[in-house]
Formats: sequence, structure tokens, C-alpha cells
Amino acid sequence: MPRKSSTIRGLRFEDMMAVERPSDPSVSPDGRYAVFTSATHDPTENKVHRTIKRLCLGTREIVELTPGPGNHRNPVYSPDGHHIAFVSDRDEEEGAQIWVMPADGGEARRLTSGYGGAEGPLWAPDSRRIAFKRRVIVSPDYTPPKNASVDPKNGPSTAQIYGLANEKSSARLIDDLLFRPWDHWRDRHRNHLFLLDSTTGRLVDLTPWDADVPPISLGSGQDYAFSPDGKEIAFVMNPDEVVARSTNLSVFLMPLRGMRPGGDAVCISTGEAADTHPRYSIDGTRVLYLAMGTPEFEADRHRLKEYDRRTGETRVYLEKFDRSPDAFEIVDDDEKECLVFVAQDRGRCSLYRLEMPDGKVFQLTHGTNNASFTLVPETDMALVIRERTTRSPEFYVVASGHGIRPSTRPGPAPTPKLPDAGASVRRLTHFSNALSGATMNEAEEFWFPGAGNTPVHGFLIKPAGFDPRRKYPLVQLIHGGPQSAFMDAFHFRWNPQVFAGIGAVVAMINPRGSTGYGQRFTEQISGDWGGRCYTDLMRGVDYLLATHRFLDPNRVAAAGASFGGYMVNWILGHTDRYKCLVCHDGVFNSENMAYTTDELWFDEHEHGGLPHTHRQAYAKSSPHLHVANFKTPTLVIHGELDYRCPISEGIGVFTALQTMGVPSRLLHFPDEGHWILKPANAQVWYDEILRWLKTHLGL
Repeated sequence: MPRKSSTIRGLRFEDMMAVERPSDPSVSPDGRYAVFTSATHDPTENKVHRTIKRLCLGTREIVELTPGPGNHRNPVYSPDGHHIAFVSDRDEEEGAQIWVMPADGGEARRLTSGYGGAEGPLWAPDSRRIAFKRRVIVSPDYTPPKNASVDPKNGPSTAQIYGLANEKSSARLIDDLLFRPWDHWRDRHRNHLFLLDSTTGRLVDLTPWDADVPPISLGSGQDYAFSPDGKEIAFVMNPDEVVARSTNLSVFLMPLRGMRPGGDAVCISTGEAADTHPRYSIDGTRVLYLAMGTPEFEADRHRLKEYDRRTGETRVYLEKFDRSPDAFEIVDDDEKECLVFVAQDRGRCSLYRLEMPDGKVFQLTHGTNNASFTLVPETDMALVIRERTTRSPEFYVVASGHGIRPSTRPGPAPTPKLPDAGASVRRLTHFSNALSGATMNEAEEFWFPGAGNTPVHGFLIKPAGFDPRRKYPLVQLIHGGPQSAFMDAFHFRWNPQVFAGIGAVVAMINPRGSTGYGQRFTEQISGDWGGRCYTDLMRGVDYLLATHRFLDPNRVAAAGASFGGYMVNWILGHTDRYKCLVCHDGVFNSENMAYTTDELWFDEHEHGGLPHTHRQAYAKSSPHLHVANFKTPTLVIHGELDYRCPISEGIGVFTALQTMGVPSRLLHFPDEGHWILKPANAQVWYDEILRWLKTHLGL
């Protein structure tokens, strides 16, 4: 008789893409509602469609506010609670512009128009003015026509912007560095901070300089803020001439006289490293912001700085707290001013409270991954987006208790007596119900002694229908950065559950360079790319094979992107323990990469300088010098528009593999950058990787 087919299956690409993805929450001033961006995959259009929905925090009812055509995002309530500003491209001729609608829904009206679009609306306290950013042309060779209109969506041609002799030419003229960030050419465009009168439609460019406000990289979620009285605005800008070699993001304060600047912008930053996320104190007397301490180092630990607007003095908080805040909000508490912030801690994001002015820190959540948060006015609660490997992002309301003393020592954290550090948690949404057809196992934590016997952390995911009596292949995922970390999260680009869905056990190890384990651990990757990090990863595999009898030591694979792709290339030249490898947008020739990447500061810090002054540092860790040892079958993936790790790196390693006669394949995306973002391309990406793994692992 034929065998019955099993109903147990792992997560598939189609399951993952069917999930609704919430982001950008804004809570109404009365604390009753939250509006947010909802993203869903539209397979017929090969696009991700974004719309705005309203969530009632009491009843959990969800209502769509923008059911019409176009994409809509970044909603934000006005301070008086009467209106919602948002970004929409429903007017196809105008592109992305700022619109406003009544808070309870209804007809929306467009507030901005013209070339450059509009992003990041932020209401002033008067609920009339709105700050936003727009791309503008800053070119000595271009003057906007007086009697002719400029296409509001596409703007002038590059030939017009560069002042070329023939307007049909596609040539570009480059005069300075950082001319193509991430996946596009700047073409003499800059971000400028604008002020909009939502009643009259009047626009004022507050920063009409040859500089980006907010900055094009290294910034926070929102790098401008109004003072409580609306008479001043804080913003972030890099004032250095060559921003490709600088991380000198600085906080500036500009007085406002209604819709116009009331004076010159004044810099309040006290260092030359990255300062971001400015926010005013409740009474407006101080400006607080996140500050790094090491110039040219994009992964330094954030401290909190407080600038006193009356005395001009700056105070530093969190100097001894060995975690790095990503964002913070100020609590309006009559008894004691506090800050609530989120920071990575051992593969998860936790909420913390900083009590001022004594500087005491308490951990408000534990063992859960709270990717982002926003405080709920008139309450002691926070609205958080919480996720894990088996559950896509969902909204929760967290009412924190007193919290616990945080532990930042190396190794596992002590388990608190109360779940979630005593916080009261209520789930509001169930978007992840779309995953009910898939069987997924929770991520299991493990620790092992890495290089120098330093404790190293990782997650292990077992496939659906796991049977400990069987032998399973091991797929090791390697994260990028290198200063980043694998989290207990539902990742859409590198989803470990999809990899486990082919019948493999998946390991995600956070080696040297990973964030959330103390700054020293993070910094130990710099200048040592092929050293302790590589040892950590190899010892992690050794540990897993030695402690889990269900793992097949003869069927181990590794895959990674960006720095993870670099590490795959390094592995190629240093071990043949893997059955196959996958390299996505990885560094192959470190010297060549240093002069072709968009942000030079990164390589200058990681290797102590550029190759013409520190060539030995690059040679020490460049995979291209070990091609003679390449033996492992490798799938190479690269996007043509990747200007962080340019296409020459992917072509180089593929050519080397072919030259050495190693089974290899190049998957090339002409319309993608550092990440594969288009749904159809993402499906091909997953399909080709999983096919490669299954073929070489015998699945």
C-alpha cells in the first residue's frame, strides 16, 4: 500500500511572504490608538504593498485607513490628535509626497508637491507646521527653468544637472567622494530639512547647503526634533567636506521664527564621532542624544549625552553600561525624569529604564526580542513590536514593573525570578497566524568557549518533524556587519526557519564582532577579520558536532552575506570541512574593495588605514591570496547595484573558483544592491540557495 504523506512541513518561502509586516507605529496623544504601516506581498504585481492601518489598543480592532491605490507609509499623529500626516505616492505624477487626513479616517489631501518628494514627516508642537526631508539638486551647473515646469517625479536629466554639452548624454562628472551610496548614484542631490505650513502649503528649506540633513548613513530612525515650545529644531548633519572618510555626525540647534530660521545653526556635539537621535527634555531646557566616542568607527557603543541649553554644559550617561542603546524616549514623570531605551543583549533586544540624574539603569524585559517601541501617552505602558524565529513581528503592550538590575558580564545572563523581568505583557495582533500551516521549532540557545576561551553565544533551529535518532546535515549561517548579530527574530532575508524547512539543522553563531555582548567583544573583530572570529565559528561547529549526536559531521554547509560572505571566502582558503558554501555579496580582494566601496571610513578603521599606507593589514586577511587552497563547491551571489561590496568582488571569487576547477555557480541580479528586495528576485534567491544546499548535502 502507498505510504500516507506527512502533514508536517517546515516554513516555505510562500508562507513567509504571506505574512503582514507592521512597522512605523505612532500612538495617538490620548493613548487609545496606534497607526502603523502594514506591508504585504502582492505576487501579481511583484511588489510589496504598503498601507496605513489603525489599531485600537483597548479592543485590538484594526481598521485600514488608506484602502485606495498607491503605497502609503510613515503615519504620525499631530500633537492635538486631530490629524495624521503620512507619505503616499497615490498621485502617480507627483510620486511620494506628504498627505494629511483626519485622525478618525476620511478624505486625505496632499500637502507637498514637486521634484524631490517628501519623507519623514514630523509635527511641530503647534500641530500646524511639519518638518520633513526632501532630495534637492545642489549643482553649480544647473539652474531650475523659470518658465518651464520640471517633471515632479523624475526631475531634470543627469545631463542637465551636470551641465553637459549634449542633453542626450548619459555621462556623469564626479568631483568628490561618496558619489554612489549603497545602491544609487547621488547625481549632485542632497537631503535637506524642510518646514511645511500644513494650512497654507508654504515650504521653507531650513538647510540650503551642500550637505545632507539628515545624513545619508549612520543616522538613527529620526534625526530631527522640535523643542517643546516649537521655537527651535535640532537636527543631525555631517559638517566634514569628505563624508566618505568621516563619521562626524553632529547635532545642531537652529532657532525658528515661525516658518523661518531665527538665526544660525549651532553645533552642540562635543566629539568627532557619530552623534544621532536628538530629543528635547520635557521642559525643553536640555537636549539629549546618542553619542559614539571613536571617530571613523560606525559600531562604537552609544552613550547618552545631555546638553544644557542654559549653561552650554554637556553631561554623559551610560558610560559604564556595556550595552549600546538604539533609540530612547523620555518619560513624563512628575517624581523623577526617566528615559526608556532599547538595546541588544545576547541575541535579543531588551527594554531598559535610565533614572536621571542618578544614572541608575534597570532592565524592563528579559528573554524576549522587542525590536522597537514607542511609549503610550497618559500611561506607564509601551507599545512594542515583538518577534522571534517562530513568530513574525506582532504588536504587544508592555507595562513594566520596577525591573531588574541588568547583567552585562560575559556569558549567559542570570534568569530572573519573574518572566520578562516582571513586566505585564498583552498581545494585540495575530499577523503570524498566516504561518499556521508550517511547523517550526523554537531557537535553542547554546554557549561554548571560543578563541581564548571567551564565551560565545548561538542559536540552533531544528527542522520540522525532528527525530533525535536520525542524522541531519548542519547549515551554518554567518552574519554580516561584521558588527551586528543574529537575533531570535523572524528574518525575511535570511530566515533560518526556511533553511530548516529543507530538513537541515540550522546554526546561527554570534562570533567576535557581534553586538550585544559588550563593546570589547564587538571591537575584537577590527584588524583581525580572519583571526578570532574564524576560530569562534570553527569552535562553534566543533562544539555542536561533539554535543549533538543527531548532526552528521560529513554534511556541513555554511552561507553568509556581506561580512558573512567575506568569511565564506576566507573559509574557502583555510578549511575543506564543508560540503558546500554560499557567498552573497562577500569581500574577495580586500585591497580592491577599500578603493571601490562607498564608505571609506569603514575600511580605514577596520584595517588601520588604506592599502597605500597599511597594505600588510589588508594582505593579512584578504581571501584572494589563498585561492590556491580553494576546493569547496560554492554558490556565489551578487547584485550589480551593490556599491558597498561592489560586483567586482563577486566576479573575482567566481572567476577564482572556476580557474581552480571548483564546482561553482554565479547568481547575478542586475537590478539589486546589497540586499535582494524585489519579491520575485527574493524567491529566486531562496530557491537557488536551497537547491544548492540540498544537492550537495544529499537532501
